[in-house]
Amino acid sequence: MHIDEFKDLLEKYLDDRISAEERRRLATALEDPACAQLLDETIYGELVARAYEGTPDEGIRQLIMQRLDQEAVPVRTIRLRKYRWAAAAAILALVAGTYFWLQRPAKHPAAQQTIANAIPGSNKAILTLSDGSIITLDSTGNQVIRQGATAIHQQGGQLKYDAQSPSAAVQYNTLATPRGGQFRVTLPDGTQVWLNAASTLRYPTAFTGPERLVEVNGEAYFEVAANAAQPFKVKIRNAEIQVLGTSFNVNAYADEPITQTTLLEGSIKLSANNNQVLLKPGQQATLAANRELHINEVNSNDAIAWKNGYFLFRNESIESVMRTIARWYDVDVSYQGDVMKQRLGGTVSRYEKLEDLLKTIELTKSLKFKIEGRKVTIMPN
Repeated sequence: MHIDEFKDLLEKYLDDRISAEERRRLATALEDPACAQLLDETIYGELVARAYEGTPDEGIRQLIMQRLDQEAVPVRTIRLRKYRWAAAAAILALVAGTYFWLQRPAKHPAAQQTIANAIPGSNKAILTLSDGSIITLDSTGNQVIRQGATAIHQQGGQLKYDAQSPSAAVQYNTLATPRGGQFRVTLPDGTQVWLNAASTLRYPTAFTGPERLVEVNGEAYFEVAANAAQPFKVKIRNAEIQVLGTSFNVNAYADEPITQTTLLEGSIKLSANNNQVLLKPGQQATLAANRELHINEVNSNDAIAWKNGYFLFRNESIESVMRTIARWYDVDVSYQGDVMKQRLGGTVSRYEKLEDLLKTIELTKSLKFKIEGRKVTIMPN
């Protein structure tokens, strides 16, 4: 396919004006290594750079291919009566959500302004210093926080610690996001951590011992700075992860029935219940409350959908979906009637208005929602 035709198809897709036939041609083109290279080398710079910073070019191609595949699902699922949300909402939620995600990054101020009255999440957190001092952080902050010899720089929704000194005294800080919050921190060794809503990260202000140990409750994505002489370890609620230098996501919320550790790059060793497993990229370890440990092959990009600014549900129970939504929109959820058998699938921006998101689900004619303040009640239709 010629570069101009490929570019035209991609532009139409991003602008949500692509026909079914053109969508098929674009999906076929993305399978072609030559066209994939055009995306990586040429189109990426012109069009996809408007999306999230730090997303690998190959990851962008995979996400677009994934959405093209998902958008084809409703034709089949209407007849099979599976993925009931996808069947009714694919055009509205999946297509619009994809465009919103690619064109309007989560960190862009304009995205916040359009949803100011719809209680979405935003960059906010609480930093607790070693002396018990509490500092409230949000996306507008720009300050330097002093803690002894340690300097902590805040720029908007990010914290960055000065590079550690070998003689620095070890103090512990805790970064906590509330429901409806997210934040990013660069640790003294250069490791970057993204915290999802209702999560905490406890870490030292200097890594001076034989290992770098941090603790996580909730969900976090790590890009670990390599240091073979000082292994990086993450302690979660019922396991420990050992890292040398890698990218991975941990979902360890206390209200979730399983803990998930998903590896994107490198290698990690998960220790739990006197068992140890070595994960390879594209694998996910799930640890249940009964301590059963399973390894699954997954699309690792699914695990960091939240980091990239969108929800991605794959045939999930209504309870699982609503736990995720409740954390981000900071709402309480209750159920009335027989709704627990409902399962949902789809992709939509995390910066969609809550009301619009719920109305989209209601198009399935199987559920309806009532919003009263910060309480959402789910009922059968």
